[in-house]
Amino acid sequence: MDDREKEDIGKVAGLGSGLFAGAKLGAAIIPLPVVGPFAGAVLGGMVGSELGKRVGKAVINGASAFVETLTDKGPDAAAAD
Repeated sequence: MDDREKEDIGKVAGLGSGLFAGAKLGAAIIPLPVVGPFAGAVLGGMVGSELGKRVGKAVINGASAFVETLTDKGPDAAAAD
């Protein structure tokens, strides 16, 4: 998986979480029934998408390294082959 795909995955994840969190926060800050959640969702989606691009790549790289560490048989197994 290349860096571009990792950024795209993080962008979509950040967009989704930003939309929901922003809508909830917007409803609390702007007490108008439709305006607050909509404005919050738009702003939250923009921020979440940008953060997701940066953080998503790091999370995927870290998770991949963790899984590789768990599946590594160690130096003794390599010498036995």
